[in-house]
Amino acid sequence: MGVIHGTALRPEITELIKRWKADLASTYKVPAEEFIRRFLSRTDFRPAIDRWTPGLIDEVRGIADGAGVDVDTMYAFQLIDESWVMNEELGLEKCTAIAAGKRGSFPAFTSQNLDVPRFYHGFPTVLRIRGTGEYPETLVFTIPGVIAANGLNSRSVGVCVNAVPQLAHSLKGLPVAFVIRGILRQGSYEEAVEFLRDVQPAAPQNYVLAGVRDAASFERSAGKMVSFLPFEGAEFAYHTNHPLANDELDPKTIEALKGDGIPLETYKAFCPRFNFLRRTLSDNSTTIDLTRLKTIFADRASGINNAETYGCTLMILGEKPELHVAPGRPDIEPFQVLDFLPRDPH
Repeated sequence: MGVIHGTALRPEITELIKRWKADLASTYKVPAEEFIRRFLSRTDFRPAIDRWTPGLIDEVRGIADGAGVDVDTMYAFQLIDESWVMNEELGLEKCTAIAAGKRGSFPAFTSQNLDVPRFYHGFPTVLRIRGTGEYPETLVFTIPGVIAANGLNSRSVGVCVNAVPQLAHSLKGLPVAFVIRGILRQGSYEEAVEFLRDVQPAAPQNYVLAGVRDAASFERSAGKMVSFLPFEGAEFAYHTNHPLANDELDPKTIEALKGDGIPLETYKAFCPRFNFLRRTLSDNSTTIDLTRLKTIFADRASGINNAETYGCTLMILGEKPELHVAPGRPDIEPFQVLDFLPRDPH
């Protein structure tokens, strides 16, 4: 599977690896190969990957073989959030997510604008991963060469993510891309929530999960998983890039806030995207359908739709799960709809 991915997207992966290495050298003032060597030497994610997502390291090796890239480079290329969080870049903010469980005639959904640095842009990709006797068929939105950015499966489990780099991380946890793929191996929303609770993650992340009936936003740090609701009794959730419920902060975050004299509650209130969502989705009478979602994710004034928006994904869950994807800024790129073949009842 990895070899097919690497071979089919070899030109795109080659170009992106080149851009990524140039960004590493510019950002960290060392040759990219030296950064990769140092980063991999001081982290130990592979035991967690082998335990919680067996076979995915082999898939990464296959991508490397197919694309003609050395294995360590391809492995490090998966560790997007980990390299940011663990290398003094706590200021990075990206992604806006919204989800709701089934509400009357409106199906459950999870959704997001995926925002990443612009050097990644140009090749938005969806992987269709065939189901097996063990795992369901999966649609994964991603960057060429990366095993996952978000996605949904044929069992109507969907996951979107947004960074919360202020929370605690682990040098031996499960990286974000692998957590996403592990979630998408699950057969139900309940199993997905249990999987997320059981693993120890590497980089902290907010996971916005949805299933046939339910949806929730979970702030997951190295040692804690806490759900976030925008108000008591809310039938939907949204999130941007600040911890709102989880108090397991990274020591560097605490030191930085103290140094700047900024209380945590004040810091949380800074995000214009979150404040826009709080005003727009103010109570349970709010209608959240496809049209409304597309309007929200297309909004530029709030910053939800911005220059780093790589794509927009709307995952409609239920008996016939669908991925609605705009491969770029959603006010420019039209949405395309992908779905699954009907399951064999036998």
